[in-house]
Amino acid sequence: MSFFNLKKKRKHLVFVTYDGVATHYSGVGTISKNIINSLRDFKSFDNLKVSIAYVNVDKNSKVFNSECFNASKELIEKSGGVLAPLYNGTKGESEWDMWRSFDEWNLGCSSLVKVLNTILKKEEDSFVILSDTPFLFFAKHQHLISDKKVKYFYFPLSTGKNHNFGDEGWRKNRIRAEQECFNLIKKDKNAKVISLGKKFAERMEEDYGLSFGKNDFLQNGLCFDKYNNFLNKKFKNEDLLKFGISLKEDDKIIFSWGRCSIAKGFKELALSWSKIYKELPKHYLILQIPNNSGEPNYFAEINEILKKTERCIILDDFNPNIWKTVLRNENTEIVCIPSLMDPFPHTSIEAKIFSRDMNYITFISDVDGAVDAFSEDEAVYVDPRNIEEFSEKLLNSIFMDKQQRRSIIDKNNKTVENFNFHNIIKKFIKNNLK
Repeated sequence: MSFFNLKKKRKHLVFVTYDGVATHYSGVGTISKNIINSLRDFKSFDNLKVSIAYVNVDKNSKVFNSECFNASKELIEKSGGVLAPLYNGTKGESEWDMWRSFDEWNLGCSSLVKVLNTILKKEEDSFVILSDTPFLFFAKHQHLISDKKVKYFYFPLSTGKNHNFGDEGWRKNRIRAEQECFNLIKKDKNAKVISLGKKFAERMEEDYGLSFGKNDFLQNGLCFDKYNNFLNKKFKNEDLLKFGISLKEDDKIIFSWGRCSIAKGFKELALSWSKIYKELPKHYLILQIPNNSGEPNYFAEINEILKKTERCIILDDFNPNIWKTVLRNENTEIVCIPSLMDPFPHTSIEAKIFSRDMNYITFISDVDGAVDAFSEDEAVYVDPRNIEEFSEKLLNSIFMDKQQRRSIIDKNNKTVENFNFHNIIKKFIKNNLK
């Protein structure tokens, strides 16, 4: 894929992130990986160079991700940019070392000042994408950058008002700091907030008084090519045995997956299952919910709910081959994305692209960004907080007429290409790097 012929002065794009370069903990890291891999795949960079500033970690620690790091190095070498580590006052052996600490966020932003003043050149047009909440704080440091013509794109991937995470005091401090930074960005003609999706933009407009134009989106998507080895396959229940899942040949599956966080709505799905499992003797609820979000009480709560039911399987396992195999299983009937506080979960897009030629209907929460992946005739919309409605819709969909089910699945397949991240990043750069 060739890049744009960006005329006039050379463009310098600096991507700043705490995850997805030296580590890969979360969806934040997946978004970073998609940006880096999509840029790396361009055959020609013409007048663009790319640099990456990332929060450093101990490369001998178990969290260091050589695949992400090598992809980042390859992009830098191809484009002529710089791979710049940022200060990390912790051992860098856990996501929480960095993500929970306001002091670490400010130290990372202070370190970024030095990096940008070193690598930015006034003879170039410079653009900086700052990923997620830790680098929203850079709005308070931005005035220290020598080149006053740099353009900044602040890219929050959650907010304190949207994500009920942390204790009350920590969360209040986060919301106060976010509002302070958003106010600074709104006053700066060279800075703007960009959103991962339309629903999340609506929430930020309501919660923080922001506004978004048509080019103020770096929509979530996926690099489709990395899924090709699964998309041309179909599986049966016997193929799940290697993951410790034992089902009869004709057992049917209701499935959901993702990190076990209050943001994901798994508790609501568990409660809905507890109301209907007796009416579905041939169905199993399978949850692949690795307990790595720092919310062990939430994981325990889900287990406690499901202990009182039957035919439910909880997998505390990150292995992506599990969810890929279940999504391509001919016995999977319902796939649920019941998220409550997610700006635009990757799982909604994964459910979409894996549904090609399959038999499952996707349930999409209509209270957060998951809904951006499906129109109303491509999925079943549900408010997961309404347990009665959620349960009833699950039953109705399982007993749905085959023709109606097929119509929903086929309509969904027609819009898959809208989420090809190679095209998304290309469009963003064309519309904003000018």
